[in-house]
Amino acid sequence: MLIQKELQNFVNYVSTQKVSDKTRKNYIAMVESFLNFVDGEVNTENVMKWIEKIRSTYKPTAWRQYFVPLRSFLQRFYPLVFSEVVEELKVPYKKANYEMISFLDFWKLYEEAEKMAKKGNEKYVLLVGLAGILGLKSGEIVELKGTDIKNGKIYVQSDNTYVDIIPPIDKWIYKYEGKDEYLISTADGNPVKPSYLALMLRGLQKKTDIKLGKPLSVEILRNVAIGKHVISQPSLPYVMDLFKYNSTKTIEDIARYMSESGDLRTILSVEVVDDIQPIVEFFSKLSIPVRKIEHAYIVSRTAYIRKGEKFSRLNTIFVVRNLDEWQKFVEKLGYETKRKPGENYFITLVGKLRVGFLEV
Repeated sequence: MLIQKELQNFVNYVSTQKVSDKTRKNYIAMVESFLNFVDGEVNTENVMKWIEKIRSTYKPTAWRQYFVPLRSFLQRFYPLVFSEVVEELKVPYKKANYEMISFLDFWKLYEEAEKMAKKGNEKYVLLVGLAGILGLKSGEIVELKGTDIKNGKIYVQSDNTYVDIIPPIDKWIYKYEGKDEYLISTADGNPVKPSYLALMLRGLQKKTDIKLGKPLSVEILRNVAIGKHVISQPSLPYVMDLFKYNSTKTIEDIARYMSESGDLRTILSVEVVDDIQPIVEFFSKLSIPVRKIEHAYIVSRTAYIRKGEKFSRLNTIFVVRNLDEWQKFVEKLGYETKRKPGENYFITLVGKLRVGFLEV
């Protein structure tokens, strides 16, 4: 009776937290196993016995799935016990060999996959698009069926959520809408295993000759999708919630890569003003950082430019590395560019929108 009461309290608590259904079920199962082990008697001595049991039974790589839910339970309902065992509940982390690819390299992959799709093999373009454009995980991709596609969205059953379908992958996805079949399947229509996706990507990597420290994976492609949101959304916690992460660590790593190595640094909207000084003074008084790029004063994702100054006729500015490669890519997409010899920027028209690509 005591165990059920303790467990129900935790179930009620964890149901209010922003975690996926899968994570929530794991938390509840782990806490239930702990309560059964200590027979509902939660004290420092019993918690230490449980910790020793886990340490002696499982490898350190598996401790996290037991210790993280227990930390959450103790911190919420037994703060004094938690304060005494918190150091014992720390999980040793192995430093990850972090890997990403640039946006331009991603589009090389997508272009090669689309060539294969036009010849009849659509698996590769679906895989690259679902992971690198929409940000789906391996487990979500292998489970995806046409019946999960509806009204411009993909409904992810395992997380009880959805993602919006966006170009250019939309044209390859919509043809499956409503069909009771897996988007990526074996010859007899069964779902493939995540390991099969990894083999597909290794073959695609060889075709495009993209250099990486480790084999191309769904995770690496997914980081491209996350990176796009890091670029467009100033709020890292928002991106964390969107991609169902429990902390901002991965998002911060991606943001750091974008800053240090990424070929697309940021995207700025342009606001033209008559006098720049009051703008700078206002944000400075609020202790909000203002940085200067060329004639633009940047606050968050907005470039404030004095009327008549360079770039003041632009609507949007992409700040990039490898400007020559970006110019080739934009022209390959079918847009005309304007750039004088020696200039560190080029301009293209998108309808009535004037977009500048600036290399800093």
